[in-house]
Amino acid sequence: MKKKYIYIGLCIFLLVFVSSMLTVFDYGITWDEPIYISYILHQIDWLISPHPFLGSTIEKFWQFEPHPPLVKYVMSGGLLLLHNFVGILYASRIPMCLLFSFLIASVYFFSLKYYNIHAAIFSSLSLFLMPRIFAHGHFAVYDVPIALAWFIVTWAFIKGTSSIKWSIFVGLLYGLALLTKENAVFLIIPLLLWGQIYRRKSYASNAFFILFLSPLVLIALWPRLWYDPFPNIIRFYMYHVKHSPVNVFYLGKTYGAQIAPWHYPLILFVTTVPPATLLLSIYGVRTYIKKHLKDEILGMVIINILFLLILMSLPIAQNYDGIRLFMPVFPFLAVLAGVGFSELHKRISIAKKYKFLPNTLYLLLLPALITLVRIHPYQTSYYNMFIGGIRGAHKLGMETTYWGDCIAEKTLKFINDNTPLNGRVIFFPVGSFVPTFYKGTGLLRKDIEIADINDEDFDYLILLSRQGMFNEKLWKIYKHAQSAYDVSYHSQVPFLKIYKRSDVCDIMFNLELKAKD
Repeated sequence: MKKKYIYIGLCIFLLVFVSSMLTVFDYGITWDEPIYISYILHQIDWLISPHPFLGSTIEKFWQFEPHPPLVKYVMSGGLLLLHNFVGILYASRIPMCLLFSFLIASVYFFSLKYYNIHAAIFSSLSLFLMPRIFAHGHFAVYDVPIALAWFIVTWAFIKGTSSIKWSIFVGLLYGLALLTKENAVFLIIPLLLWGQIYRRKSYASNAFFILFLSPLVLIALWPRLWYDPFPNIIRFYMYHVKHSPVNVFYLGKTYGAQIAPWHYPLILFVTTVPPATLLLSIYGVRTYIKKHLKDEILGMVIINILFLLILMSLPIAQNYDGIRLFMPVFPFLAVLAGVGFSELHKRISIAKKYKFLPNTLYLLLLPALITLVRIHPYQTSYYNMFIGGIRGAHKLGMETTYWGDCIAEKTLKFINDNTPLNGRVIFFPVGSFVPTFYKGTGLLRKDIEIADINDEDFDYLILLSRQGMFNEKLWKIYKHAQSAYDVSYHSQVPFLKIYKRSDVCDIMFNLELKAKD
C-alpha cells in the first residue's frame, strides 16, 4: 500500500471528523437520545456506587434496557471528558462523529485493499455525502455504530479465512457487534453463506470462534448478564420480537397495527441514495456479473446488501423511520458504487483520447455535495430525483420527517421569544423525554410548561411532519390551519409548523360548521 494512499485515507478521516464536529450543534434532539443519555448517567452512578459488583447493586442500576451497552460506553467517555465544555447532549454526540469518521475511513481502506485508489476515494466520499447517512453520523444513537460494527466484522471474516489470528479477532469483534445493537445477531447468516459459497474449506475456524467466543464477550462486557445470563438474554431478544408497532406514513397511507408493505425498505433504499451513487452501484453489479460471479469480495458485498434488504422485507421486520433500521446496507452500497466508478474510470482511461477526462468523473459527487449543503440540517428528509426530490416524495405520500431533529435552534428561539411567561407548549410527535431535555439543557425556557397533545389549554402547538403519527384532527390542522411559524423546503414542504392556539381553535370551529352545513 503506497504511503501517499494512506495519507489520503487519513485526510478523508479528518475531513469527515472536522465537518461533523462543525455541524454537530445544528441538529435538534432526536427521539431516542435523551433515553440513551439517561442510561449513561445510570451507568456512571453504578460505577461510583459502593460495591458496584454485587448482584443487588447491578440489579438496581442495570435494569432492563432495549439495547446493549457498548455504544453507551463510548458515549459515556465523551460525556465524562466534554460535558463541562459543550453540555451533555453534544458531549454524547462527539464520539458518534468519531465513529462516523471511522466508518468512512474503513470503507476507504477496504476498497483500497481489494480494488484501487479510485474505488477507495469514490466509495468513501459517496458514503459521506449520502445526506441521510451524514445526518445520522451526528446523533448519539446506535445506527451508525452498528453499520461500522457490521462492516468491520465482515472484513475480519474475509481475513479470518486465511489466518487463525484473524479468526480469533472475528470472534472478539462479533461479540462487540452483539454488544452494539441487537440486530447484529443476524450478521452470521450472510457471513456463513459467503463462506459456504467462496471459502468452503477455510471458514470453519471463523464459525467456531463466532459461536463460542462471541457470546463470552457479550456476557463479559454487559453487567446485566453477569447474573442469570441466559434468562436475561432470552428476555432481551424476546422484547424485540414482540416490539410494539410504530406508525409510519408510506405512499399516502398510515401503517402501524398493519405493518408497512414488504417493499417499504426497497423503495426507501432506491429513493434516498444520491442518483450517481445508485447508478454506479448498478454498474458495479455489472462488473461482478462480467467476472462470472468469481469476485469473492464483491460477492460478500452483494450478499450483505441483498440479505439486509430481504431481511427488512420480511413480515417479522419493523419498518419505520426511513432508512435508520437498515443502516448497515449503505457502506456495502458505497463499496459497490466505488467499484462501478473504478471500472468506468478505467474504461475511459483506456481510450487515451482526453487524458483529463477520467478524473473529471469525480464531479459525479458534486450534486450530492450541493444537495447536502443546500438542505442542511434537514438531511433526514432527503429524497432523490427518482421520486421527484422532497417535493415529489411529499406529493406521493411519503413521510417527511420522523425523528425530531428538525426542531433546531431557530425554532426554539421562536418559542422562547413568543411564548408568554409560564406559557404552555405542545411538541408533537416527539419522544416523551425530548421537551423535558430541551428545558434541562437550557435550550428551552425553564418557565415554559410542556402540554400534552390532548390538552385544550396551550399557547403553541409545534407539529412535526411525521404524518404517520397524525390523527384526524391533526390532519385537519396540518392541511387547513394558518401557521405562525414554519420550517420548510423551498416554502412548499413543511418539516414542522407552529400554530397559535387561537388559529387551531378557529380552523376546527370553521371545519365543524362546514361539516354541519
